[in-house]
Amino acid sequence: MKPYLLVLFFLINLVVMAQDVELTHSISSDQTFQIKVNESEKVLIYMNFYSPAVIDYKSPPYFLVSGWYEVNENPLKKALVGVYRPSESLVLYTSESDNENYIESFNSSALKLDTTKYSKRFEFPLSEESIKTKSAIWFNGNSRTYIDNINFDEKNVSHKVFLKGGDSKRHVNRSIDITDFVIRPFGENNIFLEDYNIRVYSSYTDTLNNVHVLLYISNEYVVPSSSSSGGYYYLKLDENQLIRDNKYFETYNQGQYISHIDENFVHTSKQRHLIIADWSDSQIIGSFFIEKSRIEIEKEW
Repeated sequence: MKPYLLVLFFLINLVVMAQDVELTHSISSDQTFQIKVNESEKVLIYMNFYSPAVIDYKSPPYFLVSGWYEVNENPLKKALVGVYRPSESLVLYTSESDNENYIESFNSSALKLDTTKYSKRFEFPLSEESIKTKSAIWFNGNSRTYIDNINFDEKNVSHKVFLKGGDSKRHVNRSIDITDFVIRPFGENNIFLEDYNIRVYSSYTDTLNNVHVLLYISNEYVVPSSSSSGGYYYLKLDENQLIRDNKYFETYNQGQYISHIDENFVHTSKQRHLIIADWSDSQIIGSFFIEKSRIEIEKEW
């Protein structure tokens, strides 16, 4: 078999092996806020923050919002939908029809909301200057009312990453919370979880029904370049999908080293990676193999 055919076979094999394991994201938070409009009028707003079905790591993070509001404890609640962009703004829309299905106005990959039909809305700017002032606006038809602003960035919007392993033939097929594994290699979690790039690199099920999963994680392009790093996270799940082993291998660190596939190494089931000193003339300082979703260190770096 020619070398390029071997490489093609290996890449196809990786894709097939990774199909049994998938990553899912859950972003949700229920919050209630009471806003004093004037001495005789209060507005209660309930909101549920949640994530779009598909997260684009290359774009600034945003959350979809649904909920309702009431005025002076009036049992007649008005439905709300909106968009929360951290550190930028939160905008909520409502219309005259209480029974309209607002959620269907959202597209899973992009916002396609016709805002021209919404005569009422709340706008909460979230710049550092605006959150210190009474600069939020309640647009009610043709009138506008300035209301207390809220720093929504201080509220906890929960984002978790789940690994779903196995296939439909297994008696166990549950989602496993791996959020801590995602953020642990990067120290203090002081940036949005959306700032981490994560994907399933490959997975493999052995003869004992253990599932070996290799994740690629990095924060490249979303933090200052001097702080960017990344690598592979190995997880071993037993037949009941309990994590029995885990280890992180840092293979990229800005200004120190980066990794590349060794294109001269050809094997039917094994892949060789080279660790190269960053900003050097291709000086090789380490190497490792990936086989059956496990990492074998050939030369420490």
